[in-house]
Amino acid sequence: MSLVSRIDDNSYTKIPEAIIKQAGLKPGDDIIWFYDEKAKQIVLMEKPEDFSKALRGLGKELWSNTDIDKYIEEERNSWK
Repeated sequence: MSLVSRIDDNSYTKIPEAIIKQAGLKPGDDIIWFYDEKAKQIVLMEKPEDFSKALRGLGKELWSNTDIDKYIEEERNSWK
């Protein structure tokens, strides 16, 4: 979905209603604005109530085919 909104003279913009509904946002929710320098894009995301819970398990698929104990042992041995 691609929608357009305009920034007014006071630097305000309105989030399109369709985006609000699709994202499940409601009045009083906080959103985080982030500018990605590399991609030259503005990213908006809902601020999680608990960052720890929101980030828990992030990237776990990277380790799904790895024997964690073996990996840690190899790392520790490489320090010697």
